Amino acid sequence: MTIRRSKTLDVFRGLLFVLMASTHAMSLTGIDRSHWLFGDLWLPNGWATVVYVVLSGYGIGWIFSARHPPARHQALLHRRSAVILAVMLLSNSFFAIAKLAQAGDLSPVLTWAWWIGFITLTTPWSISGVLLPTVLVLLCAPLLIRCCGHWPWQTLAALLLAQIAANLAGQFAVASGATGGWAVRFFLLEGLGGFPVLPFLLNGCIGCWLGIYRHQNEPLWLYGIALLLLLQLAVYGSTFAPPAVYWSVFRNTVGPAGKFAWLFLCAGLLARSGYRPLVVPMALIGKFALTTFVMHRIFLQLLETTLNGQQPETLPAELRYAMLWIGTLSLTWVLCGFLQRHYNRVASPRLAQNKVSGKDDYFTQ
Repeated sequence: MTIRRSKTLDVFRGLLFVLMASTHAMSLTGIDRSHWLFGDLWLPNGWATVVYVVLSGYGIGWIFSARHPPARHQALLHRRSAVILAVMLLSNSFFAIAKLAQAGDLSPVLTWAWWIGFITLTTPWSISGVLLPTVLVLLCAPLLIRCCGHWPWQTLAALLLAQIAANLAGQFAVASGATGGWAVRFFLLEGLGGFPVLPFLLNGCIGCWLGIYRHQNEPLWLYGIALLLLLQLAVYGSTFAPPAVYWSVFRNTVGPAGKFAWLFLCAGLLARSGYRPLVVPMALIGKFALTTFVMHRIFLQLLETTLNGQQPETLPAELRYAMLWIGTLSLTWVLCGFLQRHYNRVASPRLAQNKVSGKDDYFTQ
C-alpha cells in the first residue's frame, strides 16, 4: 500500500504547536495558575506534550508502516530515533546553558557533576526531555508493527494492562513515599523534565496501534475513536469527583488517547474546512514539527527579552502573553515559509516524479 503525506496530521502537529506555544508564553509571562487563561474557558493546557507522543506513534503506524516495506522498518526507524535523540541532547544542553548565562553564572558548565546530573536527575531538564519517549517508541516500533499485524487485540490488551500497571505503580510509590529512587523517578514519576518515561512510552505505543489498526479495519477504528471521545468526557467529569486512586489511574490510562481523539477530530475538521488563512499556516508549521519545536523556544526568549527592555510591568499580563504567543506563532510561520521555499528549490525532479500517492487521511480524501 502507498500513502501520501497527510494534511490532517500536519494540521494536527500545527495545532499541538499552537497549544504548546500558548502554555510556554503564559509560563514566561508569570501568569498565575489560578488565572482564567489556565482554566477551561481558554486553550487546554498540558495536552500538547501528552498528545505529542501519541501522535508520534500514530504517525508511525498509519503513515510509515504503509509507506515503507517491512524489511526497511528497523533501519529507517532507528536512524530517525538517532536524529531525535541528538536533537534532544543538543537542544537541552543549549537551553540549559542559556539559562545559566541568563542568571550570570556559567561555572556549573565547567564541572562534570553538572553534566552527569542530567543522567542522575540532579540537573534540571528542559522540555526537550519529552523527546526521549518518542525515541523509545521509534526503537520499539518495528516489533510493535509485527505484533499488531499478527495479534492486534492481544497487543492492545498487553499495552493497556502495562499502562494500568505503570500508573498503579506510580500511585503506590507516591502514597508509600518511595519516590527517591532513580528508577522510580525516571520511569514512573519525573522522567526527563517532568515526562515519566514508561507511561509516555506506552502512550506512544498505543498511538502506534491506533495507526496500524486503521489499515486493518477502518470502520471499527472509527467506532474506537468515537469511544475515546466519550471516554475523554468521562475523564473530564471524573475531575469533579472526590480524589481516589482508581480515578487517577483511569485518567492517566484513558486521558492521553482521549485527548488525542478530540484533537484529531479538531484537526480533521480544520483540514476539511478549507479556511486557508488558518489551515495553511498551521499545516506548514506542522510539516516542520521538529524544527519548530526547537526554534519556538528561541523566539519566545527573544521576544521576552525585547519586552523586558520596554518596561513590561506597565502592560497587563494578558497583553504580554498575547504578544509573546502571537509573535512566536508569526515568527515560526515565517521560518517555515522560508524552509518550504528552500525545500522546493533544492528538491530533485526525480523525487517529485516518484512521490508516492494513493490513500490519504480519512478527513482529507
